[in-house]
Amino acid sequence: MAVLSKILVVNAGSSSLKLRVLSGADEVAASADLDPEGDIKAAIEGFGEVHAVGHRIVHGGDEFSGPVLIDPAVRERIGALTDLAPLHQPKSLAALDAVTEVMPGVPAVACSST
Repeated sequence: MAVLSKILVVNAGSSSLKLRVLSGADEVAASADLDPEGDIKAAIEGFGEVHAVGHRIVHGGDEFSGPVLIDPAVRERIGALTDLAPLHQPKSLAALDAVTEVMPGVPAVACSST
């Protein structure tokens, strides 16, 4: 029996936070739409086991034009790009930090819109 992966997609906007869990068949298995101060932890805990996380980051500057595995150095560099998208980048980083706190061992990838 094959195990289907579940991927959490985090899309933080300036006034909303959309969370979607995709199954291995790219079907939405669970979802939550929150305001930026919504309870991310409660939403994520309701999703069950997740195997990876994808974060939409508004601006990756010249460095991050494609997906990149998030580690502390990448997180710091994305934070340094806040001036390029001051309304969106802080919300994306807050969501990234909140999800990482709830799911510290789950691999996470940043995908920039630039």
